[in-house]
Amino acid sequence: MDPGGRRRTLAFTTMILSSPQLRRFVRRTLVEATGAKALDRPQLASAFNRLCERLRQRLQPLFGTSAVTALFARALHVATAEFPWLADVIGKSGDGCSANIITAPEVDMPSLEDGLAAVLAHNIALLSTFVGDDLVLPLVQEAWGTAMLAEDRPGPKVINE
Repeated sequence: MDPGGRRRTLAFTTMILSSPQLRRFVRRTLVEATGAKALDRPQLASAFNRLCERLRQRLQPLFGTSAVTALFARALHVATAEFPWLADVIGKSGDGCSANIITAPEVDMPSLEDGLAAVLAHNIALLSTFVGDDLVLPLVQEAWGTAMLAEDRPGPKVINE
C-alpha cells in the first residue's frame, strides 16, 4: 500500500534477452535449415529440432548436460513470456529442445518462425552473457554449419567510407 492507502500494483514487462541482430541470424538459419522454398509447419519444427540438438551436442562436452539443460529451460521460459503458445509446442519431453507443431494452437507462420527463433536466440544470448560472444558465436556457427552476416553480428557497426 502506498501512503494514501491505495494498493500498489507491479507492472511486469516481457524480457527481451536477445538482440534483433541475433534473432535475425537465428531466424535466417532456421528457415534455411528447412531446405524448402515454401515453408510448412512440420518442416519448421524439424529444422528447429535439428538446430537445437546440434547446439546441445556442441555445448554439452564443454559445459555439461545439467548446465545445458538448465540453459535451454531458461531460454524457453524467457521466450514463453513473449510467445505464450510456446508452452504448448516445446519441451513436453522435458528437454526444452523438441518442437511438436501438431500440438500447437493455430499460430501463423511468421509468428511461429519468430517464436522458435527466439528460443534458440535466447539460448545463445544467455550463454553469451556468461562466457562472452567471442567463445559462444563460433561454437554456434560450428554447430549449425553457418556463418553470421556482418549485419547480424552484435556490437557497434563501423562503416568505412
